Amino acid sequence: MNKKIILRLLLVATVSLFFLNSCRTDEMMQEEKRTEREKIEAFVRFENNLTTQKNTQKNNSEYISYHKPFQQIIQAFLNKNPAFAQKFQNEVGDIYFELRSLTYGKTSKVIVYPIMKDDKVNAFIIGAINPQRDWVNFTVAKDDTPEVQRIISKFQNYYNSASVTSRSREKEQPIEEVVIIVDSPGPVTFPYVDHNGFGGGMSGGNDSYGGGSEGGGGGSTQAPPPQSPCEKSKNIMSKPDVQAKIKELKDQSKIGGEVGVKIRADGTTSETISGGKHEVDLGDTFGYQGGYHNHTPTGIKMFSPPDIIKMMSFSIAQPVGYIQDGFMGMFGSEKCSGCTDGYRYYNYMINFSGTNQELAGFLYSTQYDTAKLIKDYRRREKELSNEPAFINYANGELNDKGLEKLFFDTLKNMGLEGKVNLQKIEDSGQILNINLDSTGNSTASTLCP
Repeated sequence: MNKKIILRLLLVATVSLFFLNSCRTDEMMQEEKRTEREKIEAFVRFENNLTTQKNTQKNNSEYISYHKPFQQIIQAFLNKNPAFAQKFQNEVGDIYFELRSLTYGKTSKVIVYPIMKDDKVNAFIIGAINPQRDWVNFTVAKDDTPEVQRIISKFQNYYNSASVTSRSREKEQPIEEVVIIVDSPGPVTFPYVDHNGFGGGMSGGNDSYGGGSEGGGGGSTQAPPPQSPCEKSKNIMSKPDVQAKIKELKDQSKIGGEVGVKIRADGTTSETISGGKHEVDLGDTFGYQGGYHNHTPTGIKMFSPPDIIKMMSFSIAQPVGYIQDGFMGMFGSEKCSGCTDGYRYYNYMINFSGTNQELAGFLYSTQYDTAKLIKDYRRREKELSNEPAFINYANGELNDKGLEKLFFDTLKNMGLEGKVNLQKIEDSGQILNINLDSTGNSTASTLCP
C-alpha cells in the first residue's frame, strides 16, 4: 500500500552546520548492551520546559517546534567526534539549520534539515525521535529519485529567496507541502539511507508519519527485535534476486576477473559491477545493506583487508541499532577432480559484531595502511601454506581451515579481533558459524538451526 509522508517545509532563524550518524543519548553511542535504554536528556529538558511554560502561560500555540533538542544532540555528537564531523563536511556538506521543516508527528517527532555545499542544497537529513524519547535516528537522503529531488529543490528555492531577503527571520513560515509516497506492503522503513556510509535508515516498526496537518500522524519508532546472525543470513540468501546474482558470482569465480553486486534490505540488487583482475570497487554504500563479490581462480579464497573495511562501510550505513545487518559476501572456486561439477566452492559472509562506538572508531579514527595490510595478508597466507593441517594436498593451496585461520589472523592484525562474525554457506545451502576453536590455532563450525 502507499503511505504518504507529508513534509511542510519552512524558513526559520538559527545557524549551524553538522550531522549525526545515529544516536540515542546526549553522550551518544554509550554501552550498546544495556538492558534498559535511558531517555535522551536533551528531549527530556525541552519537554519539561514546555510543561512549565504551559502551566504559567494562559495562551499556548498548538504547534511546537522540536528544532532545539534535535540541534543540540547533533552538535554534541559532532563535537565529540571531530574526525567524523570533518569527513562528513568534506564528503557530504554542512547541515543548514536556518532552513528546516516543521516538526511533525503526534507522539514521535520528525524534522528535516537541508545539507549544503557551496550554497547548493545537495541532500537533506531527517531526524526522528520515538515516543519513549529513548531512541533517535537520523537519515541522510541523497539520490536521484523524484521524491528526494523535489524536496531538495524546495529547500534550494527557499534558500535562494532567503539569500535575497533576510537570513534572520524569527518565526517559522510554512510553505507548500511536499509529499513523499512510499510503496510499502507493511511497516514503513524510510527508503533513502545514507550517503557514503553516513547515517542510517528510519526504522519504523509500525510507524506511519504523515497527515495533512502540522502535527501530522505519529506512532512508535521503536525498533523491532534484532534477528540472530543465522536468521539474517538465511533471509539474505533466500531472496530470488540475491540467488540469481550469487549464481553469476559462482560462474565468474571459475573464469577470472572480479565482479560484484550490492544488495538492498528488501532483497533487490544493483546491476552487476565489473572490476579488474583481482579487485572490484562496489562504490558507496548508499541505500544498500551489503555487497557480494567473487574472488578469482588464482586469488586467495578469503576476505582481504579491503573487503573487511568495505563490510564496515555497509555496517555504518544501517539504521541505528542495526549495524550488524550490514554484511559482505565472497565467492571463490578451485578445480577439484573429485567434485560434482569439477570445482570446489568457497562461499563466505561476514558482518560486524561490535558496538556503534567501536565501528565509528574503526572507520573514522583508525588509519589503516591498506598496502601493508595486504602485504601482511599474503605473507600470512604463505606461512599457513607450510602447515600440513591447513593444506589441500591436491593443489597445494589453503583448505577451509587454512582460509578461515587466515581470516581470523587478519582480523587480529587489523585490531578487529572478536568484532567480526564469519559464516560459511555450503553448496547445500546450510549455513555454518565459524569461530576459532578453544586453542585459537584452528577453527570450529556450528550449524545454524
